[in-house]
Amino acid sequence: MTAYLSIRRKARAEILGGPDKHVKSGSALRLTCLLRRSTEPPVYVFWYRDDRMINYDAGAGVLVRHGRHSSELEIRSAKPADSGNYSCVPSNAKPASIHVHILNGKPPFKGRHEENE
Repeated sequence: MTAYLSIRRKARAEILGGPDKHVKSGSALRLTCLLRRSTEPPVYVFWYRDDRMINYDAGAGVLVRHGRHSSELEIRSAKPADSGNYSCVPSNAKPASIHVHILNGKPPFKGRHEENE
């Protein structure tokens, strides 16, 4: 008798460039959340900064775009007050987080950074 074990991995979100991202103040901050192992698109994807939802609380200069298996958050001119822990929470996948550091001056050489001048 042969038995088969089926292991199903749960869908999960992944924010590119994590676990930390350094961005120069005044530059654009772009976070891309990809859905891995998802068989269908999510009903929703919510973005949070430090546990506060920003999808519908976003002001001018903040955009949220959704694709079939991705979501992108963009802050056109990031400032130090935008620093914090950002989370992407899809309806059908395990959420993902990234810590964003908005710095005055040049980002440190160590780690990942993005400079849009």
